[in-house]
Amino acid sequence: MQNTLKTDKSDTTTGAEIRNNMRIAAQIFDEYGNVIREMIRYQANNESIVDDIYQELFVSLVHKPIPPGILNIKGYLRIAVKNDVLDEAFRTRNYQNRNRRYAALHSEQGKYHNPESIMSMSEEIQKLFSIIERRLMPHEREAVIQRYHFDRDNNEAAETMSVNKRSFSHYLSTGLKKIRCFTRENEKEATTLSCGL
Repeated sequence: MQNTLKTDKSDTTTGAEIRNNMRIAAQIFDEYGNVIREMIRYQANNESIVDDIYQELFVSLVHKPIPPGILNIKGYLRIAVKNDVLDEAFRTRNYQNRNRRYAALHSEQGKYHNPESIMSMSEEIQKLFSIIERRLMPHEREAVIQRYHFDRDNNEAAETMSVNKRSFSHYLSTGLKKIRCFTRENEKEATTLSCGL
């Protein structure tokens, strides 16, 4: 099939151009529709999103047609499908992460519903922050904050700190060991004082 698509360089697209883009996108889908569906199935590995991505690809070709001079339309479509599948996976992952955080927040709130337990939790958090601030080395402190305050995975946190993943894991592990150790020490001191020893 000869690629006769016209790219629109301006921000405004006329009704005639949209109709023309729709006609060309329809021709592409008539010719390559089955191939496109198979590409989506292969990339997505999830039958439930095939139709959605198929329709999104059509709309994206109407809004941003295949540039003129592309001879390998099938190759172009393969890349477009891959990008759409990755976008869909990214959106799904973000949606699921948001839901998990929301559920965790509400389940945590349910545990601490009275003023005494809220105050106690607040005091515990202050103790942890005090340990992090006073007792950890700067890299260890930053690793703990990146991982647990900003909720970044190890790769993202290492990149943010401009260190490799192995170094980040070492800083995080060392920081957490120190926090556990210092927390136990604080608990022993508190028990000793409360017992009058």
